[in-house]
This record gives sequence, structure tokens and C-alpha cells, in this order.
Amino acid sequence: MFRRVYSIAVNTFRESLRDRVLLTLVVFAVLAMGAAKVIQPVALGEADKIVKDIGLSAITFFSVLIAILVGGRLVYREVEKRTVYLILARPVRRREFIMGKYCGLLAVLYVSVLAMTAVFYVVLAVTGVGASPVLLWSVMMTGCELALITALAVFFSTFVTPIAGSVFTMVLYFIGHSTVLLKQLAAMSPSPVVKVIGLVLYYVLPNLENFNIRGDVVHSAPLDLRVLLLSVVYAVVYSLTLLLIATGIFRRKDF
Repeated sequence: MFRRVYSIAVNTFRESLRDRVLLTLVVFAVLAMGAAKVIQPVALGEADKIVKDIGLSAITFFSVLIAILVGGRLVYREVEKRTVYLILARPVRRREFIMGKYCGLLAVLYVSVLAMTAVFYVVLAVTGVGASPVLLWSVMMTGCELALITALAVFFSTFVTPIAGSVFTMVLYFIGHSTVLLKQLAAMSPSPVVKVIGLVLYYVLPNLENFNIRGDVVHSAPLDLRVLLLSVVYAVVYSLTLLLIATGIFRRKDF
């Protein structure tokens, strides 16, 4: 099983590395981080924090875009090209196919994040900003967020078109960073129906704010390691749940 998943993951990794969307977004991320050098002279004493915030935000934003745009067509493309028939004709189970695709894309994302992080630290050195190792905590939490976003993208890729999958994933990404508003809406609404719907959505939809610690890192606020560990567990459980559902949907397809 692991050998088959590994083979699919390696093939997905190689294909994704050649994707123009991936290369384009990585270049834009590098340019965004480089723009910090231009902003620095007019930062009015907040240069260090602004440079760090721009760099960490660029890593998160562009890596999420890669996950959404590349992951949204990951499975659909195999079906459209009919290569999935050749793969499944071999002794490959559908759950192994889904897991291989997921792991391959996640590996590409992590390589991209490492490359962007290396550029980020070069920018910090060039601008004279202290390159504290604490900044890596934010990058690590971005990695957890990417695991969940990639699972969402693969999930949608099993039953909708790439454009629709990318849109759905993007919408859930923005909602995932605003789920606290759903809880507040449920608490403020006089309608029992709205309260129930708000609370259900709050607990069902992914809470991506669990992984957003950029503000704490940039302002050198203390980090609660217990909370960070719980966030990692949350990402793993939620991602596995999505992949199980995606596998169930994929099994129902007539190949």
C-alpha cells in the first residue's frame, strides 16, 4: 500500500513542479517580499515589524493560492485525460490514489514554502532586520493550514470542475478565517433557527484562524505551545476526515 501511495505521490510531485501556476505564484511571492525593501524607508520606526509581516503574509497567501489553484484540478485532470483508467486498472485502490495525490501536492507546497522562507530570511538579512528563529513558528503553522486547505482542494476536485473547486475552496478559506463571526452572530440573533445554523457552521467549517499566529510572532508575544499542539492535531484530524469523504465520493464514480 505505502509503495503505491509513494509512487503516485512522486509522480504528482514531478507533474506539479512543472506547473506554470506554481512557478508564477512563487515568483510573485518573492517579488512581494522584495517589496519590503522599498517600503522600509517610509515605515516610520516600524520597519522591522512591517518587513516581517509582509514576508510571512506573502508565504501564507501565495502558498494557499498554489494549493487552491493546483489542487483544484488535481483529481479532475486525471479523469479528464482518462489517465485515471490506466492507474486504477493496476492493483491501486482508490483511497491510495487520493492519498498519493494529496501527499504529492503537499510535498510540492512544503518545498515551495521552504524556498519562500529561504528568500524571506535573505530579505531580512538585506534589510537589516533581525532574523529570529521564532518566525519559523508562523511558517510551521502555515504548513498545518496548507495541509487542511490541500485536503479541501482535493475533496472538491473529486466531484466538481477545477474552476468550481477553486472557487469553493477559496470561499471556505476566507470563511475559515472569519468563523468567529458566525459564533457572534449566533449569540446575538434572537432567532433560534439562526442560532442553531450559526453554531453548526461554526463547528463544522474549518477554523483557519487557529493557524494564524503572525501577529504574535511579529510583535514577539509569548506563544502557548499547548494551543499550537492542539492546532496541529486539529489540522490532522480535519484533513483526514476530508480525505475519507473524498475517497467515498471517488469510489462512487463509474470508472
